[in-house]
Amino acid sequence: MFDAKKQLRWSKIKVGLVISAGLLALLVAVLFAGNIQTLFAKRVEIKALVRDVSGLKRGAPVWIYGTEVGFIKKIHLHPEHGTVVTIALFQEALPFLKKDSQASILTMGLLGDKYVELNPGSPQAPPLQPGDTIRGSTQMELRDVMEISSKAIDGVTEFIQKVDRLVTKIEAGEGTFAKFLTDPTLYNHLEATTRSLSMTMEAVRKSKGTLSKLIQDPSLYDKALAAVSSMEEVTRKLKEGEGTLKKLVEDPTLYNRLVRVASGLEEFTRTLTEKEGTVRKLLEDPALYENLKKGSEHLLSILSSVDKGQGVAGTLLRDDGTAMELREAIGRLKELTKEMDALALEFKNLLKDIKEHPKRYFKFSIF
Repeated sequence: MFDAKKQLRWSKIKVGLVISAGLLALLVAVLFAGNIQTLFAKRVEIKALVRDVSGLKRGAPVWIYGTEVGFIKKIHLHPEHGTVVTIALFQEALPFLKKDSQASILTMGLLGDKYVELNPGSPQAPPLQPGDTIRGSTQMELRDVMEISSKAIDGVTEFIQKVDRLVTKIEAGEGTFAKFLTDPTLYNHLEATTRSLSMTMEAVRKSKGTLSKLIQDPSLYDKALAAVSSMEEVTRKLKEGEGTLKKLVEDPTLYNRLVRVASGLEEFTRTLTEKEGTVRKLLEDPALYENLKKGSEHLLSILSSVDKGQGVAGTLLRDDGTAMELREAIGRLKELTKEMDALALEFKNLLKDIKEHPKRYFKFSIF
């Protein structure tokens, strides 16, 4: 009796164990369907520096090329980088990553579940090693999109309001633009101008005048082209040749001579205006002019006395035989005196002009 009960209890225990094992196997199969092999796969850890993980949680999947290759093992704060995300990555996926790979936090579906997408990086970069750190970024969130959209909508609304006010003013006939749209005067003027221009162009086309030839006759263009070609040829010869013009352009001898002549002329002018030589006295001392003037006045006084019959010369003039000749001689002397006076005045003006413009009277040659 006792053995039968004991045997029954043991049978129930075995049945319970079998059922429990089956349920456990079913649960594991449900939770890890298709990923049984990953339970025993080797993993390595890498880290990603992300400023804001935007709700990323431990255990979130990690993808490469749309394939799950790991999960988020740990997330902790960092004073400089914001957060450091530790990724448990299958070892077989590590060769696909480079040192410049990046981790992007994206949203899966409409429910907002987060996952990490790894960018493989550039082919020329060195391969990523276990324990290395890469850069990370966060996808723009819906709230950010809504904020940007709100600003854009506000701008569009403001623009529509401005357009509405502008249309209202145009309909009311306010402003210059409204007059352009409603007043036919501008259109009429433009039409008349276009018609006049068309008639002018037609007249030019049919005429045989200068303007028509300039437009239709290609000879002007050919001549201009020939002139340009000739100028290019002259320029080429000037650069390549050894003639006089090339020497004038490139040889500094002429320039140096001109500089020396200018320096000499400047020195001569300075000497002329500063020192006490004869030329200086002729230019500035009025004694010569005064002497000439006094001499002409004295001679004029003597001739006047002789003409009046005073003194020996006047007595001689009383002789009718010589009177006529002497009078003629005196007349000529008077004219000569006047000419000397005029000559003295001209000489004074000449000296003054020489002082003011010495370059007109003193010329130098460099050859």
